[in-house]
Amino acid sequence: MKAENITEKQVVSFLKQRQQQLLDELKSIEVTINAIAQTKSASSNDRFQMDIDGSVSLKPKKKNVKSLVPQESFNPNSKLDQKISYALTQIGTGYKDDILEVLNKAQPEADPYKVEKAVAVRLSYLLKNDFIQATKHGRSYKYSLK
Repeated sequence: MKAENITEKQVVSFLKQRQQQLLDELKSIEVTINAIAQTKSASSNDRFQMDIDGSVSLKPKKKNVKSLVPQESFNPNSKLDQKISYALTQIGTGYKDDILEVLNKAQPEADPYKVEKAVAVRLSYLLKNDFIQATKHGRSYKYSLK
């Protein structure tokens, strides 16, 4: 290996170049942060409203009252939500397997495996979006209409 003689002048020159590179990178990061902050503040402006007296206040959140309507009769052509509602109307509260049992008795020609998968996904959606209520028992939920 050949040892090179590096002078102080070269070290200072290198460090100044590196300093300039880092400053340029910091400017780029700052521009990105400002762009994101402006976008975020612009999107959050729709949460504010101008009152009659000219003051600005937060818009009230819309409260969505969602729930499934109890179904007294089974319609094989209805949507899955109505079928789940029918099952919950019949049993009151129950686990997914209880709901599947009611649905499979009401519609025996349907493929039980497909019904099970569809009901599992739909129950999760209905619970997450507050259409139904549930209490957790271990690793499963006991569902009921609101």
